[in-house]
Amino acid sequence: MVLLDKLPISHAVEVTHWNSFRPGSFREQFTIRFQDGNSFWLGAVLNGRKPEWGRVRMDFNPNKVAEHEVFQLLLDYLVTNTRPMHRTVRRFDLAVDIPVQRQDVFLVKDNRAYIERRHGQEWTQYLGAKSSTVGRVKLYNKAVEANLAYPLTRLELTLDPSTPYEQTNFPTVYYLNNLQIGFDETLKATETERFILNAVLQGCGTINQLGRRTREKIRALLSRYVKYVEVSGEDYRRILWQLSSYKNGKLPTAATDPDQPPPKKPNIPDWVIEAEKAEALEAS
Repeated sequence: MVLLDKLPISHAVEVTHWNSFRPGSFREQFTIRFQDGNSFWLGAVLNGRKPEWGRVRMDFNPNKVAEHEVFQLLLDYLVTNTRPMHRTVRRFDLAVDIPVQRQDVFLVKDNRAYIERRHGQEWTQYLGAKSSTVGRVKLYNKAVEANLAYPLTRLELTLDPSTPYEQTNFPTVYYLNNLQIGFDETLKATETERFILNAVLQGCGTINQLGRRTREKIRALLSRYVKYVEVSGEDYRRILWQLSSYKNGKLPTAATDPDQPPPKKPNIPDWVIEAEKAEALEAS
């Protein structure tokens, strides 16, 4: 608490504090916001039948705050004052960016709860329980959210780092390479054929139920222009290595933003200020 109270004085950050007494939440909650608009959250004292005074949790986006000196200062404090076996990563969000239009990316339903929310011509698909729960899947138009000038669809997965790669329930997501389809004069796909292709990929029937010509066309589209979004085992292990570096206090990048407040202007005596004003008037 003493460390957090001093941050706005020693660094150019804004510290917001509030309390929560809801069971299962943290009693002392803080948001540390930087000058660039990014922030991270810290909670202390876990509420329960008996408050757990030694429990602290951080929630942050490493791409946005990990290079800030204040973040590293707090993380180092927590690592220094805890035992290695008591530091855990409970969950993490993995974002996979797909550089195609949202309407060309499809999420296949599985045994998880499915929700679809429409926003005009845009829509967001969800698999799994509520937000921030392990197993949660979200597919949405990142280009619209971030006001980008190029197509970008984002797949977000909430994962548990203690679950082995082979046991992780990755969703089935695929996309159509419409740019290549448009250039391929030998394999033009009609709207009906695209609908059939999507239905087959979603598990609504099989190719064998189609007529011979349509079956050959759909099979050719499947082999040439349908790409599945996959996270390789090597990439996943690299992500887990980075997570462990935060847990051990060995960050992969050094601080680049010290978050220091601007230096104070020197105190100039009043008579000097008056003399400078008089000199400026004479010069004019």
